[in-house]
Amino acid sequence: MKKLSVILILLVVIVASCDKVKNPIIPKKCNLSQIHVVDSNSATLDVRKVLVQDYTGHTCGNCPRAAEDLESIITAHPGKIVGMAVHAGSQFSPPKLPDFPEDFRTTAGSQWDVEFGMSGAGLPKGSVNWAQSPYAQPRTAWAGLVNTQLASAQKAKIFLKTSLDTVQMAFGVDVKVTMTQASNYDLKLVLVVTEDSIVARQKDYSPPPTATLVVNGDEIPDYLFMHVLRSDVNGTWGDVLKEGPVASGFQISKTYCANVNPWGGLRKNLKNCAVVAILYAKDASSGLVKEILQVEKLYLKK
Repeated sequence: MKKLSVILILLVVIVASCDKVKNPIIPKKCNLSQIHVVDSNSATLDVRKVLVQDYTGHTCGNCPRAAEDLESIITAHPGKIVGMAVHAGSQFSPPKLPDFPEDFRTTAGSQWDVEFGMSGAGLPKGSVNWAQSPYAQPRTAWAGLVNTQLASAQKAKIFLKTSLDTVQMAFGVDVKVTMTQASNYDLKLVLVVTEDSIVARQKDYSPPPTATLVVNGDEIPDYLFMHVLRSDVNGTWGDVLKEGPVASGFQISKTYCANVNPWGGLRKNLKNCAVVAILYAKDASSGLVKEILQVEKLYLKK
């Protein structure tokens, strides 16, 4: 009986201890081969990074100016800005044959567009870290909003590791999140894929002198699209990593597997494709997104 009592006590202790495991999620493994592995630069994990989303469309003649502003912001803050061009809305983003056959719209981008009131406010519009009210801000406000975000302390770290299989056209993403500040809200993570250096036609009402050819007076056939949102990995709004409140020092790791083909039937260059991890806080009671806590970007191939 004594031995049985001791065993029962030990079992209770073990079960109680399991409830206190800091990271109960066991990452799954993706069934990949022909793998190209890329890790986050550990030297940049302690850097606060800011997401600037540019809501745009290829028949929006004023939108190239917003893209130029985004590039200026990225240049002004090396290693601290993650840019994202979100093609959304029913006016400027749908294909218009024969000149504009591309369709860069995505499910996530379209749903964010509605939630944040972007195209409804008239493009170009954008958001900095989903932190301001209203969410939709003119391009002239982005630089100041970025400075405000960068002035605050880093709230979390995101380590990424990608494994790309170019035969199966699939990839895995290992994510490790570490909170450096406490939060009263639910902690959520959404992963998306962006692509750089896509050449396609863009309407531009005031093309730069460097434009090699302008069609119909306001169309650039070889426009270079950067940071284009291509697809989500884990849904428009991602996963709840932990319900609030979340303590400083909280850590969690997850693994995701995804296909890269097809993305709306559009061509892609995997060397120009990157995974973007968006860690954000959401108020469960109101359903409102409060702000992005940290963002990290990692290219699938070096």
